Amino acid sequence: QIRALSVFQHMKVLDSLTGLGPLGAGCNGTSPCNLASTAKVTIPDTPLNSGSTMNVHPCGYGSSGGLAILTSPGLNYGSTIISEADCRGIGSLYHCPNFGYIFLAKKEANSGCIILKLVRGSSKKKALVEVDLGTFFSEPIDNDDIDMENAVPTFFNVKDVLTRMNVLSVKEFPSKQNDTELKIMIVVQYESSYAIIIIGEDDENKLSLDHTHIIGAFDDSVVVERGSLGSISLPEKLDGENYSDECRCLSFGCVWTSGLASIFSISLVEGISWQIREIILQESVHISAIDMFSVADNIFTSKKEVQGNRANADEPETEQKEAETTNSIFDQDDVELYGEDFVGTKNDPQPNTYGEEVFLSNITPSRYNTLGGYISGASLSDTNMSVTAICHRSGQLQILDVDKLFKNISSLVHQLSEEETKQALVWACVGGCGHGVAHLSPLSSAAARPDIDDVFVTEMKVFFCGPTITEQTNNPRQKDMSILRSLCLIVLTNQGDLHFYTGSKSDRTDEVGFKRVALGIVTRRSKEEQRHFSKLKRKGVVVDNDIAEVFQPRKLHRFFSLSGQDGLFAATSRPLWFVSERGAPSALYHRLRHCAPAGGSPYPVSGFCSVDVNGSNFGFITLHERIGRVGSQRITFFSGLSDIFTPHGLLPGGGQFIQKIPLGVTVHKIQFINSSSISSIAHPLYVLLVAREIESDQSNLNDDGLTPAQREEAKRKKDQEKMQKQVEADLGGFDVEQEWVEEIEREECFDIEKRYGGAPPIPTKTYEIWLVDASDWTMVDTHPLNENEHAMAMEIMTLSDISDSSDNSQNGVSDSSLFLVVGTGIIDQDGEDVSSRGRILLFELNRSSTDADDTVEAEVKYVYDKEISIGPVTSLSNLTCEGKSRLVVGAGAEVTIEQWGNNKLLQVGFFHANMHVQDIVLFKNFFLLSDAYDSLHFLVWRESDKSLTLLAKDYEPTCVYASGIISRGGAVSFVTQDDRQNLSFHSYAPSDVAARGGNKLVCRADHHLGQQTVAFVSHFCRSSLIVNSATLQSTLVALKQQEPFFGKLDDDKRFGLHFGSTDGMIGCIIPVNEDMYWRLAALQSVMSNALESDCSLSQRAWRLYRRTPRRGGCRSNVRRKGVIDGDLIVKYVDLALTEQEDLASAIGSTVDLVLDNILEVFVSGVIA
Repeated sequence: QIRALSVFQHMKVLDSLTGLGPLGAGCNGTSPCNLASTAKVTIPDTPLNSGSTMNVHPCGYGSSGGLAILTSPGLNYGSTIISEADCRGIGSLYHCPNFGYIFLAKKEANSGCIILKLVRGSSKKKALVEVDLGTFFSEPIDNDDIDMENAVPTFFNVKDVLTRMNVLSVKEFPSKQNDTELKIMIVVQYESSYAIIIIGEDDENKLSLDHTHIIGAFDDSVVVERGSLGSISLPEKLDGENYSDECRCLSFGCVWTSGLASIFSISLVEGISWQIREIILQESVHISAIDMFSVADNIFTSKKEVQGNRANADEPETEQKEAETTNSIFDQDDVELYGEDFVGTKNDPQPNTYGEEVFLSNITPSRYNTLGGYISGASLSDTNMSVTAICHRSGQLQILDVDKLFKNISSLVHQLSEEETKQALVWACVGGCGHGVAHLSPLSSAAARPDIDDVFVTEMKVFFCGPTITEQTNNPRQKDMSILRSLCLIVLTNQGDLHFYTGSKSDRTDEVGFKRVALGIVTRRSKEEQRHFSKLKRKGVVVDNDIAEVFQPRKLHRFFSLSGQDGLFAATSRPLWFVSERGAPSALYHRLRHCAPAGGSPYPVSGFCSVDVNGSNFGFITLHERIGRVGSQRITFFSGLSDIFTPHGLLPGGGQFIQKIPLGVTVHKIQFINSSSISSIAHPLYVLLVAREIESDQSNLNDDGLTPAQREEAKRKKDQEKMQKQVEADLGGFDVEQEWVEEIEREECFDIEKRYGGAPPIPTKTYEIWLVDASDWTMVDTHPLNENEHAMAMEIMTLSDISDSSDNSQNGVSDSSLFLVVGTGIIDQDGEDVSSRGRILLFELNRSSTDADDTVEAEVKYVYDKEISIGPVTSLSNLTCEGKSRLVVGAGAEVTIEQWGNNKLLQVGFFHANMHVQDIVLFKNFFLLSDAYDSLHFLVWRESDKSLTLLAKDYEPTCVYASGIISRGGAVSFVTQDDRQNLSFHSYAPSDVAARGGNKLVCRADHHLGQQTVAFVSHFCRSSLIVNSATLQSTLVALKQQEPFFGKLDDDKRFGLHFGSTDGMIGCIIPVNEDMYWRLAALQSVMSNALESDCSLSQRAWRLYRRTPRRGGCRSNVRRKGVIDGDLIVKYVDLALTEQEDLASAIGSTVDLVLDNILEVFVSGVIA
């Protein structure tokens, strides 16, 4: 009988969460690039190792398995770059979207600008074309008058403005309300004079001057000492699609070196004459930064102001009752228990001395914003207000209504009084802006100012971070996406630090507050960059123009509709993207192709602007310092961030992005084919060792071909034989279970019940070798392994063809060949009753010429295999000594050296370990052997007698899961992780007393990691001079040309380890110098006591070594300190500046030095 019936309609997946799963040992390979056919410049990096690289890890298990690619914007340049070109002497970029112009302001004084026009090419893709300024102006050019070029330029000539003056800022705006006529506002400088120029296009699409306003010429009776212009803030609509398209006027703000700030309003009076009004903020305060933007008017206004006159007369009483009920601490039972006198004093309203705590009491995470509050793209009003955010040098932050500032002001220049400023005030914070405080709110008290460093804000931006809201607001899906938009505030200080805040609104106080988000990223310039700049300055390569250049172009750039996202790009010392993932803002590093080494310029990215690519999606243009002659630049046109916002992507933090490539199989190993004859830049090839889960059919066991009577008779005979054997065993005195175990038949293990469906399918695995094209991650070729054969190891290596193994001369060695070597373990149907065997397989990788449709034809060709009877092959390595490359095999408890010659492998050396070889790490002719049950063995290979000799070992019976090598200069340390998730650091020191005459590896440090890993991968520790580059090799070569001694110091020759854990975490282990270690160790000790820990747990106890419960463990209880906890010291970056000063002074150091050490630590851990 049918008890219940459910009918399901067709379901469509609207959203999905990407899970990585366990991460295996990855590899570093070339990122695919098809730029050669589209770029306007020639690609200089034809070798595979000179392009941009990516780090790929196996991830997941079974049908959810695949590859995890660690990447950053700018790395996968082949899929996003439309075109690029080289230039020189450009200071900043400004885009006029409706005109299609891009203004490139020149750095050189009084040099004007270059204008590019965005045009659609033959392939229906937009391209940048330089405009000929000689025929671009409506004024006639008199070629006969030679003295015109030597005459003093004037602000009333459009040619002089754009070619002979300093272009400081450009903005496009409509000239009237609801008018399609557009104008361009340009702020220019000549000598010490500044002017606002308004230009437009005539009937011949040439630029003509409409109006000129010289700043300071209309001061009249008001005497204003403005000084030099420091910065300009142009207005932008943060959520413009939600508002009406009314535009009363164009307003923008300026900050002067004297500490004053001006707000200009440009409007067309009665459609005839232009009027430019200027208001000057009060002189009593020193203003350091200003930001102009438009936002919904219900964000910074309270509910009472929004309701206005609609409030009823009885609402104040209701609100008062609700306030009394809310503020009441005790109820009626407490009155009866304690008395009215005691309860009454406690219920009296108390002064708010802890404003921050009261403000944060009601900020709880919600579906609107994962960081708390409800300021998002949803529930915003349809009307907007134009506001300006002003930050004082003291740290005070104010937000003023621009309409109220210009209300009832008729003069062209007006200096605001303190009373007029208060009337236009909509939000204010007493202090702390730029000092790194945790909260900015009107209720917070004045934050303590730093004692040592004079830190102030130089630039700030308020923006929405999240999905772009299009005009189709009636779409319900668009409304759901709006709740994932967060209101954010970012602050840039004069020290180069970035402070990132998200806005929230308290339901209790109805006030807006900003809470700081911990990024863990140091954005200021490093000491190494400053030293490199000083060296270049002494050589006369660069000139220090930082003091001479008073005006600073903007470094914080808001962007809209960029691959469906709104956010901000920060062009700091390490360029960053601020984007959102499901409502939670995150930061991403930006990589630059062929970037010049840091130090030659204070900022690697000089300009940024977003441009319309195809009408519905926006791309962006960057201008960065390029390798070559100091001052060379490259302008790059990107189609967007499509390589970042992918369906299977996630932002784990740390400035990097992870893209998952689902393959539906378990990937055990991955190797990049670093050979130009097989891989290419457009189609890099990778080899994958995968396991596919299948179900083995067991239906043949359902019917044995016998009748029930015959089956019963056979069962009776078997029982009689078993009873007879038991009697013989009792009489003979031996155990029947041990004597006759080989005669037990499998039919006696289980009986098949056909009424339940018969024998079920058994899940099994089949292993395959895949050859994959990384351009689209499609399989090019595959080779399946035998049944019951498990792939254990894989390596791509070069083997020398040695024809005569007894002859060590070069005459017996032919050319080397590239092989794909796979090690397997064979377990037949008998399972563990029979010892497993192994096999070594050798393959050749061949590639034919590509077809016309750009397809790849490559194959994995079987060459040779060798049976290994001592156990499964668990490790493969390549040993190169005296020009000969051999194969190192770890199988069972044996390590063998195999030599390739005469089309076969011949064993020429061996070493017998104690239990089971887990892994072998080679460097030069030294072996680091990790035993699965007996810790580490340190071996050396001698070519003279072809022998493997044990130098030292660790006598602790440790189960080693992973091992690796870190080095700094000539110092080498061995790193292991055991089954208790501990990290141990050993060294080979024969002269040390603890080495027992050189036979023991000395343990130098230990650390509890808390995550399990299975492999360590080595990587080169980058310097802060080359960390911004997407093409590491080219930047490193350029750095050595600028600084010939780079690479001679130990800190320039460091190799660390990175790993992926079984729970999806990616971590790094890097070596540091002694001075840095002791400084950070002292900081770690102080921070563990000074900062609050999670759940009041001890940070020190968590990182203590966990002893093994195995018998025979002789390790003492003495823990060896020597590891810096990066998760703890990175919290120092996000502390308030006053707290940073207290902690730095406690260890006898400075904030600048501590942050520089933290910067170098985390720069060394960058692997993508």
